[in-house]
Amino acid sequence: MSQNPLPVSLPLAFTFASLMLRILRNLLFILVIFQSCREEESFFTGSVTLQPSIDTIFFDTVFTDFSPGVPLSVNKQFTIVNPLNQSVKTNISVGGGKESPFRINVDGRVGPEVTDVEILPGDSIYVFVEVSVDPINNGPDYLPLIVRDSIVMSTNGNRQNVQLRAWGQDAHYYLNDTICDMVLDDKLKPYVVHGYLYVPENCVLTIKPGVRFYFAPRSWLYVEGTLKIEGTNAEPVWFEGDRLQPDFEEEAGQWGGIWFDYLSNNNTITHARIKNGTVGIYCDSSASIGSVPNVIVQNTMVRNMSYDGLSGKSCYIRAINSVFDNCGRYSFLGLWGGKYELYHNDFITYGYYFGRKDPTFVLNNIETNEFGQVLRTFNISADVKNCIIDGNLKEEVGFGIDQNKVGSFTFDFNLCKTQQKLDQNNLKNVLINSGDVIFVNYRKYDYHLDPASPAINIGALIGINTDLEGTTRDSKPDAGAFEFH
Repeated sequence: MSQNPLPVSLPLAFTFASLMLRILRNLLFILVIFQSCREEESFFTGSVTLQPSIDTIFFDTVFTDFSPGVPLSVNKQFTIVNPLNQSVKTNISVGGGKESPFRINVDGRVGPEVTDVEILPGDSIYVFVEVSVDPINNGPDYLPLIVRDSIVMSTNGNRQNVQLRAWGQDAHYYLNDTICDMVLDDKLKPYVVHGYLYVPENCVLTIKPGVRFYFAPRSWLYVEGTLKIEGTNAEPVWFEGDRLQPDFEEEAGQWGGIWFDYLSNNNTITHARIKNGTVGIYCDSSASIGSVPNVIVQNTMVRNMSYDGLSGKSCYIRAINSVFDNCGRYSFLGLWGGKYELYHNDFITYGYYFGRKDPTFVLNNIETNEFGQVLRTFNISADVKNCIIDGNLKEEVGFGIDQNKVGSFTFDFNLCKTQQKLDQNNLKNVLINSGDVIFVNYRKYDYHLDPASPAINIGALIGINTDLEGTTRDSKPDAGAFEFH
């Protein structure tokens, strides 16, 4: 008689199936609970400041590697730290969006914008950045000298930025660099300075005709050694900001200026065009006043400075056939004494970009405190001849002189906008301008003398036989940098 196995195996099969069903049901319950916990995970929603590991990323090489026709940069990275003990979400993007040459990768997510990036408490994330520019295509109409953008972190309404900088053209770039005993003479590729270009003591930097310098914001040419600028009338040397768009063509304060430290000496600036900075030429507290000027400026034009055109503190400065105009503070400042020889110059500010209250031309040998009390006085000597000092204020000449510390002091054959009586003591043969038109068109920086200018034929023969452009002066020279012809 055969036996049916079903009564024995069926209960076992049902038991196994029931167990598996129960396991699956429990797993499903666990997954639901886990997902619910993830959905209910809390993120900090108040004000928070994330901590990027850097504030500016520089791509300071010329990008010459091409991957199918596209120049690529090196890849740079930084971290963003969440300083809280609670998770946060942030959105990270490139400020310029899809049109930007910069690209980002945030923990494996690519884009001009990556949203809802989670950062755990006290943890950090990596952000990778690269850029594609073609520096071989030179010219201001193609790319700027320095390509700028930023990475924006937006966290609970708080926006933070990491600045991005890359070289955009084929040029000579200096990023906080030191230079010694070099001659710069490339007229085809410009020289671009970001931060500072430093000439140490006992070093010489020579700049040849036709060279152009462009400076990023807050960048300076800082000289402790010696600077020789050797421009010509046909090929001057240019110094200006690195923003080449038309809107910035005549905008003051775009960069620092040329700063001569107290160790610097025997500097010459010839046929330079310096514009749109903070201080055009500054000579800082010479170690001693010797027989050779700390700086000689000739046939040079300085304009659109947010502070000073030409200034010195206890320095020996000689300026000839030069124009210093449209400065927010002083076109010329001789502070704390010094020695100044100023011949055939224009010191002028008509205030169409600046609100001013002080004269444009100041000589001073007195140091005072905030209460006007005299702290120190300094030796001073000055020889100012055949100059034009003019502006939109009633008083454009300022003297703060302690006569006990004056050496030689002459102020002759100048055309001045002043209410002082400058015909006394050593101040003689000064013509007071009461509002007459002097120049052809000062608003367009044309400082050739108007045919009716009162500056014509008022100067003295002092051995400077040509003007800023090389025009020969006649037997009755004109005041200022340009001889009328």
